[in-house]
Amino acid sequence: MKPVNKQSNRRRYFPYDTAKPALLALLGEQCSYCERAGVPQDLHVEHIYPVNGHPSQSTRWDNFLIACNTCNTYKRLHIGDGRQRSLLTRYLWPHTDNTANAFRYESTGQVTIAATAPPHLARAAKATIDMAGLLRSPAKAKNYSQLGVAYDGVSRRRQAWGQASGFKQLFLQNPTPANAAAIADGAPSMGYFSVWMEVFNDLPIVRRELIRAFKADPNCFDPATTAPVKKGRI
Repeated sequence: MKPVNKQSNRRRYFPYDTAKPALLALLGEQCSYCERAGVPQDLHVEHIYPVNGHPSQSTRWDNFLIACNTCNTYKRLHIGDGRQRSLLTRYLWPHTDNTANAFRYESTGQVTIAATAPPHLARAAKATIDMAGLLRSPAKAKNYSQLGVAYDGVSRRRQAWGQASGFKQLFLQNPTPANAAAIADGAPSMGYFSVWMEVFNDLPIVRRELIRAFKADPNCFDPATTAPVKKGRI
């Protein structure tokens, strides 16, 4: 999950989906959960606290993220439509926590929990993976539908890893700041910020540009090394 700076906004949005342009401008055109890229019409204003159980939250900026249809659906099925308690502490959220410290992205397409995460935050990280369908491992699927979604997420991340690896080889042939910026400018349309960051983990010159181009929160990364720093609980 890409950490983002959603900024504070006291405005209420009537109807709520009129917040989409502002959200996309700040967060980028990727799902806040699985990082899949999408055109604006295929991305949705997603409510952290469900509308049915929390009608007063339905138009509040603080309750919005951007989600693809798959993650939006699976989150609703996982959490339910009723009234919820402590969602902001039971799960990890890209606008309140540095999720780059919580998850590890593998060349296989799997998403795992960082070994450095404290036990209570590791539990929240696991719950977050279970909540978003495209982050799940196929091994944890409970039915055929979940299995298909999980395999789709794994396949897309594996493909993104291959794409990022190819661009890394091109960059190493001519490792200039201009080429770093050019690669980063094209990456958001392919999605999967965390995969790109992992592939370029030893090249801060490219990672800084990826942080910029993907509209990740720069305050979540050391400006010199681009290593994740603490934000919120992690």
